Amino acid sequence: MKLLYITNKIAGVGGIQRVLSVKASYLAEHYGYHVTILATNQFGNSKIECPLSPKVNTITINPKRSLLFYFFSYKKLIQQVVATEKPDVVVMCDNGIKSFLLPLIVKDIPLVYESHTTQYNVQNENKGIARIVYKIAARLIRKFDAVVALTKTGAAELNTSNAHVIPNPLCINPTQQSSLSAKKLVVLGRHNYQKGFDRLFEAWKIVSAKHPDWELEIYGEDNPDCDIKAMAAALSLERIVFKKPVQDVAIAYADAAINLLPSRYEGFGLVIIEAAAFGVPTVAFDCPVGPGEIVTNHKDGLLIPDGDIKAFAEAICMLIEDESLRKGLGKEAIVMSQRYAKVPVMEQWDRLFKSLKRAEVT
Repeated sequence: MKLLYITNKIAGVGGIQRVLSVKASYLAEHYGYHVTILATNQFGNSKIECPLSPKVNTITINPKRSLLFYFFSYKKLIQQVVATEKPDVVVMCDNGIKSFLLPLIVKDIPLVYESHTTQYNVQNENKGIARIVYKIAARLIRKFDAVVALTKTGAAELNTSNAHVIPNPLCINPTQQSSLSAKKLVVLGRHNYQKGFDRLFEAWKIVSAKHPDWELEIYGEDNPDCDIKAMAAALSLERIVFKKPVQDVAIAYADAAINLLPSRYEGFGLVIIEAAAFGVPTVAFDCPVGPGEIVTNHKDGLLIPDGDIKAFAEAICMLIEDESLRKGLGKEAIVMSQRYAKVPVMEQWDRLFKSLKRAEVT
């Protein structure tokens, strides 16, 4: 089986990069797939930081940046790679507008579209003409042979008969869990509007006033367009430590007590299951679309009505003040994380790819 993944970039340590490196490596190592990852916008630091099997091939293309010529350059370069690699299946892992155009570029090969976002993003962040173009392009999703969403809700949003649900696999296998005794809360995520740091800081203002001996650690790359350090300073917040993103999430979770997810929306919520693998429970807004399908409220974490900052702060305080509850949720979180173990998740991918290849033959 020859598989071609197309993604925006494979550099960095974001969720998509971590998951793609795990899936590609697993398919190559355990199923004998010939896997190639094609990065279409790999600029600047091109270092691949997530572990990738030496059996996985990587290719980078750089389409012309001119708005007028970009699509034609993008199309030509992808067609050249497909002609050279001759894949049995092509998987699109880029959720930008151009990703929907793949059926217009690649013919006579089974195509899979991986959805890593939610329609909330389309409706609330794409404005004006961009929203219109996105909605028109998104109709091409029905031209793919299969569309894979990470959650049932995400699949329902796509409103297409070719949808499948395959969650992200757990990318880590911790050898030990956190004791949950350190007075530390953690957040991992990109510095942007989606991740809801403004909501987090409003909650932290309440929490830190009540529990000034606790500390908040935030892992993520600085973003001048969303300066969360300035947000924190404007609220005169203290005991916040800003750290660079890490490839090894054990650095964040191994001694954490509580994981926080203040996002406005998610495609899944990978940090929830990664924290859970270390026995660290999560307090999350029940935002679209992932947290509500991962966390069982008051069993392996706490789900808060989306946007209720006071309730979010109160839930954090409750876990800070009740160690037995914190440890109980953490114990169940470990069990929950195993629902996303690599073996059963990758078995689903293998079945899908082989079914598409058989369908092509017949």
